[in-house]
Amino acid sequence: MSALAMAKSYDQIFDGQKHYRTLLQCTARPGMIGQLDDVLMEVPAPLNRATTLIALTLMSADSSFHLEQSAEQAMDLLCRETLAKPATAEQADFVLIADARRFEEIDRARTGNLAYPEQGATLVVQVAALSPAPMPDSLRLTLAGPGIESEAAVFVSGAPVELFEALQKRNVEFPLGVDSFFTCDSLSAGPCVMALPRTTRVKWEPVSEWS
Repeated sequence: MSALAMAKSYDQIFDGQKHYRTLLQCTARPGMIGQLDDVLMEVPAPLNRATTLIALTLMSADSSFHLEQSAEQAMDLLCRETLAKPATAEQADFVLIADARRFEEIDRARTGNLAYPEQGATLVVQVAALSPAPMPDSLRLTLAGPGIESEAAVFVSGAPVELFEALQKRNVEFPLGVDSFFTCDSLSAGPCVMALPRTTRVKWEPVSEWS
């Protein structure tokens, strides 16, 4: 049975707490692909379900977010359900990138300062697919750093090399930088997420065919 067939109504407390634990686990273990239980909700374009569930879990009236202004229905949903406020990419706590091929906001996302590095933004980047196994026309990410024993590998489809170059540039002055979640909606696994904290070192290479 597919994950979508098992979808249930969203419970703000139960599902929010469960999804929060999943996000913590993914952050502690970069490269791990976490599954967010699918729920019954209308998700307006350009958001996918995984990004929406992360927003419902992490955003609140005390936070702000940036999403392309043409996505009016999606912005209305996020404002209504989380009480978070829209902001520019330079000011937002959360920068939602609906298409990983259009990532200009990374260069504008705030990186915090030496006194308060935790004030750097969190990025949520939507990609076509995430997998622990090779996929055609994907990027193999080799990860190292805190939470990884030696190296970890994960495969990302639908994200260009230039996106990871931009992330690397944004995180070059540690502890300043941005933390990232990559999301996709899988027909078999449901909404999925992978974390790339600013502490994670990333190398990449293209996968052109099955290996």
